Amino acid sequence: MEAYEPQPVYVIDEPEQVKAFTDPLRARVLRLLAQQAMTNQQLADTLDEPHAKVLYHVRFLVDIGLIKLVDTQIKGGNVEKYYRAIARVFDIRATAQADEETNLTVATSLLENLRHDFLSSVVAHPDEESYIHNAAAWMPAERAVEFNQKVRALMAEYFVPGDPPNDPAIHKYRLGVLIYRDAPAKKE
Repeated sequence: MEAYEPQPVYVIDEPEQVKAFTDPLRARVLRLLAQQAMTNQQLADTLDEPHAKVLYHVRFLVDIGLIKLVDTQIKGGNVEKYYRAIARVFDIRATAQADEETNLTVATSLLENLRHDFLSSVVAHPDEESYIHNAAAWMPAERAVEFNQKVRALMAEYFVPGDPPNDPAIHKYRLGVLIYRDAPAKKE
């Protein structure tokens, strides 16, 4: 298989690319293909989804340029097409063109993926601790920006993308951090 190395980070700010993240399955496909090249059948098996359903989403992601065909192999008379995401990390930016419903749908999809991953981990690794931290504080917006920069620096130190090491004592961990302004209480 040809070696294709995705770029480290790709900023998503085009409305049609933002739309790719409105479906939880597409977001999961992108996350898998950011890690390694896979065929449609491998994706369907890993995601435990029907082949045709996954193929529909793969074609959509190819059409909008978020994944690409990186290799084709013939095995036993079958043509296997390997796809890979164009980046290891997708940085989704709100756009002026995106409406409130699209922004809500993207957020819901991403949160659903976080929920799915977390619960899958708890079931798969019942003897290993999982962590959830939640906090609230009063601060000016500039302080929240500063905190976000520190979190990103810490993530860059500990969560370095790359191929899995050949060491059974090393496991892959995920981190999800949400920093958001508290919504005002509804007045009755």
